[in-house]
Amino acid sequence: MFSINHFIWIFICFVLVVLGYICFSKDNPSFKKIVDIAFYFALISELIKIFSVIEMVPIDGKDGLYPYLELRYLPLHLCSLHILSFIYLKFSKKDSAFKTWLLSFMYPSCILGGILAILLPSIFSTSVSVNEAFTHPLAYQTFLYHTMLILFGIYISKSKEVNLTKDGFRKSIISICLLSFLSLYLNSIFTIPVYENGKLVSVATTTNFFFTSLAPLPIPFSSKLHWFIYLFVICIIAFGLIYLLYLPIIKRDRHG
Repeated sequence: MFSINHFIWIFICFVLVVLGYICFSKDNPSFKKIVDIAFYFALISELIKIFSVIEMVPIDGKDGLYPYLELRYLPLHLCSLHILSFIYLKFSKKDSAFKTWLLSFMYPSCILGGILAILLPSIFSTSVSVNEAFTHPLAYQTFLYHTMLILFGIYISKSKEVNLTKDGFRKSIISICLLSFLSLYLNSIFTIPVYENGKLVSVATTTNFFFTSLAPLPIPFSSKLHWFIYLFVICIIAFGLIYLLYLPIIKRDRHG
């Protein structure tokens, strides 16, 4: 993280976002066309991720190998969940209250989630070495997929076919709170507990969906209080950043 290769990727993603924004401004593509592009991009991206990280491992007591995808690659992070959002947008035929809610949430979550994933890519500490930043398919998948999310979020804010309102801020806060709370269950479900004499002593093979269980930076927790403080801090940061993105829309609605 924050190596020369990482900075090169940050620069590439920045250039792609700028070029994408220029294309939006000049060509004014339809919402349907952008959704189609995002849908196929997300689908191909997920296939690349799966087939580049899936491992063939031995089966206990049996001959042969078994294809296994480690838990951390499940599409349960915020950005990965938007694959389902693109599927819904692609195949939903009519506007609905849910679609309005979803786009209101995708606007900040795609932009902020994409930026944070590019600035703090977990792959360099879990999956890919820094030296493989331009040789491993997962690196391309990670940076290009999140660049696409940023562009999609920007498009939502600029498109005349999407009517964002100040109420989207409330919807976004409710959505991120519900999903983050759900991630606490998911992280516990996919974590393997270690017991001694019937007492929980540690955990193994942890997951960290939504980064609610562990910090994205190497900051260990030594007590429940430290974890509560961490949750409070990331909540304040998330609320503040979402508010900043919605501030122009809030001001527009207030002044008619």
